Amino acid sequence: MTAMVFGKASDAAARKDVAQGGIGIREYVLILVQLGLLTLLLRQFQIESAAFLRLALLAFCGFAVHALLPMRYRLAFFLALSLAGIVLVLDIVNSLWIVGIGLGLIGISHLPISFRLRGLLLLCAGALLVALRSKWVDAPALDAIWPILGSMFMFRLIVYFYDLRHDKAPVSPVRTLAYFFMLPNACFPLFPVVDYKAFRRNYYDDDAYRTYQVGVDWMLRGVVHLILYRYVYYHLTLAPAEVTEPAQLLQYLVANFLLYLRVSGLFHLIVGMLYLFGFRLPETHNRYLLASSFTDFWRRINIYWKEFMQRIFYYPLVFRFRRMGTTRAMVLATLLVFALTWFLHAYQWFWLRGTVLLVWQDVLFWVILGAVVVVNSLYEIKYGRERSIGKSDQTWRSLGLLTLKTFATFWFICVLWSFWTADSLSGWLSLWSALGGPYTFDALLYPAIILAVILVGSVERKGLRNTRASTQDEGSWRRGRLVTVVALLALISVSVEAVHQQLGAKVATAIHSLRSGHLSRLDTAKLERGYYENLLSVDRFNSQLWEVYTKKPANWLDVQNAGLKRFTGDFAQTELVPSFVSRTPYGTLSVNRWGMRDQDHERTPPPNTHRIALLGASSVMGWGVGDGETFEALVETRLNKEHATVAAPAYEILNFAVPGYQPPQQLMALDKALTFAPNVVVYVATGRELSRATSYLAEVVRKKIEIPFGPLRDIVARAGLDASMDETTGLRRLEPFSIDILLATYQRIVDQTRAHSAVPVFVFLPQVREGSWQEETPETLRLAKSAGFVVIDMSDVYKGQDIATIRLAEWDDHPNRRGHELIASRLYDELQKKRETIFLPVSRASKN
Repeated sequence: MTAMVFGKASDAAARKDVAQGGIGIREYVLILVQLGLLTLLLRQFQIESAAFLRLALLAFCGFAVHALLPMRYRLAFFLALSLAGIVLVLDIVNSLWIVGIGLGLIGISHLPISFRLRGLLLLCAGALLVALRSKWVDAPALDAIWPILGSMFMFRLIVYFYDLRHDKAPVSPVRTLAYFFMLPNACFPLFPVVDYKAFRRNYYDDDAYRTYQVGVDWMLRGVVHLILYRYVYYHLTLAPAEVTEPAQLLQYLVANFLLYLRVSGLFHLIVGMLYLFGFRLPETHNRYLLASSFTDFWRRINIYWKEFMQRIFYYPLVFRFRRMGTTRAMVLATLLVFALTWFLHAYQWFWLRGTVLLVWQDVLFWVILGAVVVVNSLYEIKYGRERSIGKSDQTWRSLGLLTLKTFATFWFICVLWSFWTADSLSGWLSLWSALGGPYTFDALLYPAIILAVILVGSVERKGLRNTRASTQDEGSWRRGRLVTVVALLALISVSVEAVHQQLGAKVATAIHSLRSGHLSRLDTAKLERGYYENLLSVDRFNSQLWEVYTKKPANWLDVQNAGLKRFTGDFAQTELVPSFVSRTPYGTLSVNRWGMRDQDHERTPPPNTHRIALLGASSVMGWGVGDGETFEALVETRLNKEHATVAAPAYEILNFAVPGYQPPQQLMALDKALTFAPNVVVYVATGRELSRATSYLAEVVRKKIEIPFGPLRDIVARAGLDASMDETTGLRRLEPFSIDILLATYQRIVDQTRAHSAVPVFVFLPQVREGSWQEETPETLRLAKSAGFVVIDMSDVYKGQDIATIRLAEWDDHPNRRGHELIASRLYDELQKKRETIFLPVSRASKN
């Protein structure tokens, strides 16, 4: 019996074992050891989220049981494990909603009526879900389920219903539910379009041990892709405004395209996990960076999507147009498939984000890609396509031609990809002005590296990809296992701090940055803009920022659209609406009659009162905390309680902060604050001061807003900036003057404050999340001191704190109530240390 279970019997019994999913005890233990190492690797590099690590542990422990169960119980066990995974990642209520709605859709597909009526009922059900997702029908209880529910059903239901109509294979309820509620799906809103027929036919159709091992290999490959993605994302990506010379342009093009490693990495993780449960699915990607033509690129990248579009749309369209002739039918069908790809891309975005995605770059990207694929297909029809099976041995000439074709295809795709991901067409066009910059040796770096990689990757190898693992010879198989184990051990070892510190400071710093998932400096800036300008156009699914936005509720603290701010028509552009009140999930947000997030104050200070004017942006205003819970209110209370003196028996802190204000806008806030006769003006900086000041000045020029401050007008004139320039060009022109812009801003604040006999104080308040914004901090502090501020540096105020306990949410890095308490405590202590400098009699303020 033991021999039969673990595959140690005769050849006949072994063949029977393959059908029954048997595995030897040695192989079973080997897989478990590798899964243990993989778990450690996921933890060391914090791959994806904590929820994914929990799901992976559930899957790996589930595998240990699943692999030993009789075959008749395995599919049901996988379904139970999948449902448990949904509950583990979400909560029981959301899980019940997902399963309940899913069962309803599946039930409609199996009603004992005609397929046409079933299709109409599914469309009606879909229309109702569209209304709920669009908020036309209010259903707040469903807000958390849409991304996961959408990823489970938006394409899979199309595939399943198509197979119900065209495939006469018997339907298994357990298999159907397992298909829709697949285990990894709970953590991945972006999920490959798994084909139902492959899901059914390829279930334990090969040696079980080798199937499991391929799953481990693919998950490891996915982790490697994600680590490479992080390196590109953190260290190689550039903003369009930073591209000023050819070398930077090439870096921009390559890095933008390589961000797709995130998608290929996630898809390998997902499908690899399914392999652990016997689902021998095809590869999701096949060395897409080595595509040698446009049709080859379409075949290699996101293979599941290509197969889905080909099977559901392309073949039926070719059949429908066959009377036009084979070539014309293929051309028209191909163009329609790419048009549908654009539409379904927007359809996917709707279910995941709840908004309609209509960006011209999207439309043009798919039109251009479809056109070049058609041209390439016509060429192949006329001259034939070189096949990889049965062809003659590779020669140096064929290798050279293949390398050059692949090299040209790669750069064409990079250019097209940069167009797709650009913020605007004008911004993309402005990139190419970098070709007029200086040509240095660095401009050869990326072409040389890419050419070398393509050359090595194009060398012909023995064996075919995506075949049954049981067909691989034993020697190659053993070498592959050795590579997997060595790679796991090497990656785990290098992730240990004591090890990578021995590799030098630069290497250690780079490896340390790869050990956690966080936003890059560019996406951090976009996230901040999203708060302030409602620029939620995160239009590319391979973006880390997209993952953050996906988890953000649609109506998260939506008080700005409820009338929190109004337009002023001047350099400030916006201000808080006087006497505004809104009740949020985090407390009441009240604005007084003067347009301050504060209690009411008279314009003239009461006698013997030390008045402090506070300038800043959303963190200072108190975004996400209730009245009386801001650090300003807490410090004011404590000063009056613990620091009252005969000379100053009372303290008032007037909060002039406005969400979204950039450094130059604070000059307008200062003018308003000085009319309230403060003794102290506290300017609170929260990171990226240089970038924000430059960006805002470019914005007002582009909007043709008058700049009322002479030094800033002079800088604009020196930069040669005018309103006709797009954002990218404007930023590129102003970038060399960023220090001058911020220094001029700081200098005016200091000069005007002292001119009104008040003390200018600069407080540096860091962002909750560490990141590349810190690179600007030393220069910001230097400029503040140079301008004449009394400087309080609170860069370490959050040191040692778990970020989850001090920020509002994963998608909102503003400090929460606990964060404001930490800030208040530290700021009070710093004010006490400098009290002799800051809390001066009014008559002395102007002398300092």
